[in-house]
Amino acid sequence: MARKGRGEGGGESWLNTYADMVTLLLTFFIVMLSMSTIEVEKFDALVRSFNPGYDKGVSDGGDSDFIIEDPMDGLSIDQELTMETLFEMIQEYIQENNMQNDMSASLENGLIYLRFSSAMLFVPDSYTMLSGSKPLMDFVGTVLKLYEERIKSINILGHTARTGRINSNVSDWLLSGERAATVAMYFEDIGVDKNKMITFGYGDNYPIADNTTESGRSQNRRVELVIVGMESMDNFDIYGMLSGVIDDNDMASGDVLTPRPPAGGAPEAGGED
Repeated sequence: MARKGRGEGGGESWLNTYADMVTLLLTFFIVMLSMSTIEVEKFDALVRSFNPGYDKGVSDGGDSDFIIEDPMDGLSIDQELTMETLFEMIQEYIQENNMQNDMSASLENGLIYLRFSSAMLFVPDSYTMLSGSKPLMDFVGTVLKLYEERIKSINILGHTARTGRINSNVSDWLLSGERAATVAMYFEDIGVDKNKMITFGYGDNYPIADNTTESGRSQNRRVELVIVGMESMDNFDIYGMLSGVIDDNDMASGDVLTPRPPAGGAPEAGGED
């Protein structure tokens, strides 16, 4: 009796298995091809839909840079941080937000001077911060936190105007100190190291403009920040130091702190700080 050869009598079933394998391989390569040409934006959107925190605080540049979250709208900054780049960031913020009349900044010998009008920060005769000033304070606190390793100290100076108040319960000493402390506490809530912050309340003792006019008093009502870099001088005597390096002619521009002894002349009665 002759033996049946291979493939005879139902030996073709292996073709089904082979066809299935080819189909699976073809499907695999199609998937790989589609992944290689996928649009990055759509892929990121898909990932974010499953993970809402996917793109928060993530850099697209590795370890060399990183992203600052709001209020800075995803601004990328190089890790080589200096007092000069900090100053440039603040100056850019002032210009982009048209805040030249309410805020000024200058850089001297590794010290950054910031001046804020009290009218833009606080309710009159109060240390309650205006809600409209919080985006600005968020920005300043965020960049101070970012540059913290380059900063030796953050000195916050509160000032009021000599208004000649009659029968007022508002103390210029307390009000100026409380406003400086309010700014410090706001920065602390953002994460700025409280050990680097020092608050001063100068009352109405260091006006920078004539108290006999409302325009002058509005300039004297202010909060100032003196940010001392790590490479700055060790001894910090704000008014003694500035008297030797700041030109009195700069006072009118409002760009730098300009210490002046208490202004003479009788101020108008009343008014707000």
